[in-house]
Amino acid sequence: MAMTEEQRAGVRDLLQLVSRTIERNPGATAPAIRTRAHVKRKEGEMAIGLLLRGGFIEAQRVDAEETYRSIRPYRVSNEAPRAAFGATHAAGQGGSG
Repeated sequence: MAMTEEQRAGVRDLLQLVSRTIERNPGATAPAIRTRAHVKRKEGEMAIGLLLRGGFIEAQRVDAEETYRSIRPYRVSNEAPRAAFGATHAAGQGGSG
């Protein structure tokens, strides 16, 4: 079943929330990140996994714990739909001629 646009927007918002939490708390564990972001375990684990796969965060093993730090911030504006070039620029105007 495909996700609706509303569901996709919710996932983007969750990713941004967790990304910002990790940025503010480098070296935090997954439980600490979920607590500080005020998200449930399932959503927190999904967001951390997606951010890891997307290259936004990295995991580090410290003693017996896995901690996370930001590599680059995830922002909703990174993933938001964009208007086509033709819809935002006047075609055939300007330039030499």
